[in-house]
Amino acid sequence: MNKSDEEWMREYREGSEAAFLSLYEKYTPLVYAYLRRRIRASDLDDQFQKVWRQLHEKRGLYHDQPFAPWFFVLMKHLLIDEYRAQSRRDLSLHHREIISELYATQADLVSEETEALLSKLPAETQALVRRYFIEGVGYAELEQQTGLSQTNLRQRLSRALRGLRGQREEE
Repeated sequence: MNKSDEEWMREYREGSEAAFLSLYEKYTPLVYAYLRRRIRASDLDDQFQKVWRQLHEKRGLYHDQPFAPWFFVLMKHLLIDEYRAQSRRDLSLHHREIISELYATQADLVSEETEALLSKLPAETQALVRRYFIEGVGYAELEQQTGLSQTNLRQRLSRALRGLRGQREEE
């Protein structure tokens, strides 16, 4: 029997494994093609699996709309989330590298130069920089400790680093 994608998806939403397999067979080449144009080849298999996991997790949100556009929007949003996460990871790594340059490598002692730069920051910002970059406290824990949102914490740390970088260049 030839069923539409929408019928397969309705059945999958209700728990039919056969319906999932039909969608998987039909859309596998399209998913690979879509991803191949948008991500690095080294990430392709991981993202491919995430797409199907996402479909499984979001199947309850499907409400009889045309399947293909709904599915591709789902993939697009997954990639957007991945880009954002990667951007935060890259930014965090970059920030950590900058702080590491500011701190002496022997026994985690802070150099006089770094102490001088940090001392010019407001006390609250100094504490945030030390806790995040030196002690390795994550955003979630800092959010609980300070009451600031993770977005606000990221902004403050980013501004602090720009300020430190600017002070360092002035000297």
